[in-house]
Amino acid sequence: MSQYKLFRYTLSPIGLDCKRIFVTCRGKSGLDLIRYWTGRAPADSIGSTLDQIKSSQQMPKLVANDIATVLKKRISAGEWLQDGRMPPERDLAAEFGVARNTVRRAVGFLEEDGTVVRHVGRGTFLTATNPDSIAATVTRMEGTSPADMMEIRQLLEPAAAAFAATNASMAELNAVREAHQTACAAEDMPDFEHWDAEFHHCVFACCRNDFLKEIHNLMRTIRNQSPWFEMKKRSFSEERRRVYCDEHQTILDALLRRDPESANQAMLAHLKTVERNLLGR
Repeated sequence: MSQYKLFRYTLSPIGLDCKRIFVTCRGKSGLDLIRYWTGRAPADSIGSTLDQIKSSQQMPKLVANDIATVLKKRISAGEWLQDGRMPPERDLAAEFGVARNTVRRAVGFLEEDGTVVRHVGRGTFLTATNPDSIAATVTRMEGTSPADMMEIRQLLEPAAAAFAATNASMAELNAVREAHQTACAAEDMPDFEHWDAEFHHCVFACCRNDFLKEIHNLMRTIRNQSPWFEMKKRSFSEERRRVYCDEHQTILDALLRRDPESANQAMLAHLKTVERNLLGR
């Protein structure tokens, strides 16, 4: 086998430009060519060498993920907020010491999650350029602490229950009842958590206040994040599930009686129980 054929046979399966590298390395033996490219000793196996090269080719994806994380943190901290536009890819590539296609991939990750939007020929723009915009506010709320969340729930949900007792149609109250009954029949923690959340969602739907309902949807989205689920999972027990179901029944009874004051108090008592179980206070 000729020197070039050996070189092409060894490296072309992983997509390297064999001809260009061969010209650079002309005159070296087959194993020396591999050693020149990889830095490995001739005694190392070709298979191991190929694994090393393949592994190195996968690194840009990992680097792109890391760069995307750094860029997102800088955007959250307010960098580039005044102009509302990120620096050109070539500038970021020079800053991070990587190829432009790696930066392009990193920015692509940010575009996928809605952090930025790219306009061909114009640049990459932040989606939330105004710190007072709704989008920027929601982004800051993603890190809400469980303690702050419980305080807000205790302010809003009792009021929502009172509105629901006054304003709900019978069909809406039946939806609350169905969510409650399904939660009580749940056989595992994830199923119960789903229907428990649905019970509270239905109460907000009954209040006939769209703004209040959307605020609850935002809180529900935050509480569906992984750290929240893990916290609820740690605090869950069958005994506590039965207590929650009993307290939901008390809320439902007040709604069916059209008793806003009792609904308010029953919801507040329930949230106090949840707070004790989640936060230990």
